[in-house]
Amino acid sequence: MSVLKLRIYPDPVLKQKARKITIIDASVRKLAQDMLDTMYKSDGVGLAAPQVGVSKRLMVIDVSSEEEPAKPIVFINPEIIEKDGEMIGQEGCLSFPDVFFEVKRASKVVVRFQNLKGQTLKLTAEGNLLSRAIQHEIDHLDGKLFIEKATNELKRDLEMTKAGLLDGDAEEISKKLGEEDEGLTLSVPSKEAVTS
Repeated sequence: MSVLKLRIYPDPVLKQKARKITIIDASVRKLAQDMLDTMYKSDGVGLAAPQVGVSKRLMVIDVSSEEEPAKPIVFINPEIIEKDGEMIGQEGCLSFPDVFFEVKRASKVVVRFQNLKGQTLKLTAEGNLLSRAIQHEIDHLDGKLFIEKATNELKRDLEMTKAGLLDGDAEEISKKLGEEDEGLTLSVPSKEAVTS
């Protein structure tokens, strides 16, 4: 299919609540495939339609490792119907290149969604990358961004400033961080970090 152009923060489409999909037709199937192609090309594990400039409630996720076959999941009109617990972990986002910091999420989620055949399904994910990715992508569909959920705003601001997405002085922010936590070292993103 084709690789779509990623929308980068502060593109306004990223802050808009996406519209519900009422008809699952060839255009929705093509968009889902193009989104998967875009996600794989960008080394992401998830992608929401607003990240490619389409304000529709569609997202794709594949948390399989490089050693196993691809296991893409297409979510149409996803909705979290149950959440429980808490987990903190590092996240990144394809709309925020080179930005990684810790984010607090629910540990367990149950999501209801439609697949490309129009069937309504339920999926439970707990304490893993899939759980984190589902929440991250649904936030995109609601116009919410992971920068709003940082566990440490100074670390977030430092990452955003270093990436050129926020005006500021990285050295000054680093100094404040050092005062906040003596001996702090800047984190290096792990392969488990969500890049969606």
